[in-house]
Amino acid sequence: MPLQRDDDVVRGLGFVTLYAAYLEEQVDDLLFMLQSIKSFTESEQRWPTSQKIKKAKRLVLELVFEYRDALLAGLDESKRLLDWRNEVIHGRIYANFDRPNTLKSGRSNTPDRVVKPDELYDLADNLAEARLALYRPMIFQIPRSMQVIQ
Repeated sequence: MPLQRDDDVVRGLGFVTLYAAYLEEQVDDLLFMLQSIKSFTESEQRWPTSQKIKKAKRLVLELVFEYRDALLAGLDESKRLLDWRNEVIHGRIYANFDRPNTLKSGRSNTPDRVVKPDELYDLADNLAEARLALYRPMIFQIPRSMQVIQ
């Protein structure tokens, strides 16, 4: 269910932060579930999520189940959304009453751009949906496919 929008850039940013953390947790849960294929070590648990997603994709490719390609696409989408999250979280948003909200990148040579609350709410909604896309196959399909390889 989409978030209720209220034109508040700070509230939207808060939802982005929270929902991205839930998505990162789901990636970790997937890697813990896949430990019987390859362990998810303590040092790997401290990896950036983009690296964890690469590992998850390698492991998922070893399994056979109906929605495997959808899960792989969901992992790619998760990376894209988390990169977008990084752009807004690691940038600085300057909100002013007399001009649009401006996102100043934390990276040099990246131009300033307008950021609107709706963009942040869209990102938060997409992060929530991406988490569910990873979770759904973890309920039955992945456990069943792992029984076959054990």
